[in-house]
Amino acid sequence: MADEDDAHVVITNADIAAAKRDWQLARSRGDAPDRVDAALDLYRRLISAQAQQIADTYRRTGALRSDQG
Repeated sequence: MADEDDAHVVITNADIAAAKRDWQLARSRGDAPDRVDAALDLYRRLISAQAQQIADTYRRTGALRSDQG
């Protein structure tokens, strides 16, 4: 059975920045509203997931990772 730590994905600041650029590009290009909304939703979900990871890491270790926040 896999260790619990092996089952999660780490969201980095670079992931957040890439999602933000994708959303902004879709918006500025005038992509279909569904595409812009999907890009914004992904950006928001990544921010939320990273925030949860930061909180979990801090609760577990008392320290933050250099690539998270």
